Amino acid sequence: MGIPYVILGGGVAAGYAAQEFVEQGIEPDDLCIVTADERLPYDRPPLSKSYMAGKKSREDILINPEKFYADNGVDVRLKTRIRAVDLGSRRLYDEDGRDIEFDQLLIATGSSVRTLDVPGGDLTGVHYLRSNADADGIVDDAKNGQRAVVVGGGYIGMEVAATLTGRGVEVTLVYDGKRLLERLFTPEMSAFFEQYYTERGVKLIAGQKAKAFEGDERVERVKLGSGQTLEADFVVVGVGVTPATGLFGGSELHMQDGGIVVNKYLQTNLPGIYAAGDVAMYYDVLYQKHRRIEHWDNAMQQGKHAAQIMHGSHGEYMHLPYFFSDIFDLSWEFWGDTDNADEIVYRGDLDSGEFSVWWLNGWTIVAAFVMNRPDDERDRAAEWIRMHQRVNPDLLANADVSPAKVTQLRV
Repeated sequence: MGIPYVILGGGVAAGYAAQEFVEQGIEPDDLCIVTADERLPYDRPPLSKSYMAGKKSREDILINPEKFYADNGVDVRLKTRIRAVDLGSRRLYDEDGRDIEFDQLLIATGSSVRTLDVPGGDLTGVHYLRSNADADGIVDDAKNGQRAVVVGGGYIGMEVAATLTGRGVEVTLVYDGKRLLERLFTPEMSAFFEQYYTERGVKLIAGQKAKAFEGDERVERVKLGSGQTLEADFVVVGVGVTPATGLFGGSELHMQDGGIVVNKYLQTNLPGIYAAGDVAMYYDVLYQKHRRIEHWDNAMQQGKHAAQIMHGSHGEYMHLPYFFSDIFDLSWEFWGDTDNADEIVYRGDLDSGEFSVWWLNGWTIVAAFVMNRPDDERDRAAEWIRMHQRVNPDLLANADVSPAKVTQLRV
């Protein structure tokens, strides 16, 4: 007879799933977390922000304190690397050949950073950010180095560039896109943030890739595709992640675009096997399509929901895609999906950084971005998207008109 519940992985989804299992009232010794990580599950967003800035400690970002696991009889097996799985016989095999038998399994293996396969990629001082140890290494170099090159114009690149600048480091941000965070931002939004970074001393180089890192043992320069060379005391690369599904490549699990396919209950095609977080290609019941999301909020929510389902609940996972970021003294939030939008409405003042952006499809709100706006805009954003709210675009664009009135459709 196997362990009733086993979580494979030790990241955000695992930590919040364990929390929810305890809330559901499982018995001591009913839950086991198996992870190659050396630390208990912790939140990742602070790594590029408050943790790197020195405002939070390792203990501050733990999802649950060590006492939580001991008090509730949760068996956490750290530094345990699984080398093989047999989902048919419901067994995991570690590197020492020991097997772990389970009744139900939650796959929460997360993701791995994408690395640059370029000359000099193994030089000291070239960093990627995925763990506490990674962040600690960046902080150590920031204490001694004056010049940093950050590669990548997405969430991690923007956050790390802002945090390092706040620590007094001279930062050059290099990205191969035409503008910052172009997968999400409109050109107008990118322009605002590009100016904001430039005014705070960050040098931006768009449309370029890092082709090589140069130096003797330690990185000293970054060579770009254009041939330009940038002096650097250290480098941080943030060019995305890939779902950690290597263990399941030869299994019977259904896979799609690198993720493990699950239904609206986070169940895989195999009975008793679930997936949550970065690895889960889940069915989004709000937008009626499969998607995979690499963000803390999704991992947290899916971890909790999977625990509920595994413990006997029958509710479908209904979650509005949500992202947030903190950069310099700005905090912003985004909800929804812009894919099918046919109109974009701006509200507020883009020049001052007090604005919201609304994506519409036939006057129905499908996505929203809010930064430094009144609470009633933030509070209504998610609600309006979930209820497929129709609005008057002209009234929505007028910041003097209250959100309550923009739903009056007469022009």
